[in-house]
Amino acid sequence: MTDLINIHPADELQALREEIKQLQTRESELRDILLAPGANLAGDQYIAAILPSNRETVDKNALIADLGKDAVAKYLKNTVVKSVRLLPREQ
Repeated sequence: MTDLINIHPADELQALREEIKQLQTRESELRDILLAPGANLAGDQYIAAILPSNRETVDKNALIADLGKDAVAKYLKNTVVKSVRLLPREQ
């Protein structure tokens, strides 16, 4: 990670987000390599284990279409979140 000294938190946050994006891109590339048929999964320090899993999801729009908005509404949970959007300053 790059050490940034005397930098405003908004500027540091943007720098971190850019670094995270680069790391996520590299992670995706490495994951694709490991998931390829016949991939060598044994590294010097780690062995990659490919584990299948199942995920269930609920299609809210389909439920509303089938059961009606009022029937589905009592099961919906609304959560307030705060987001930080960084906008470049005009110089």
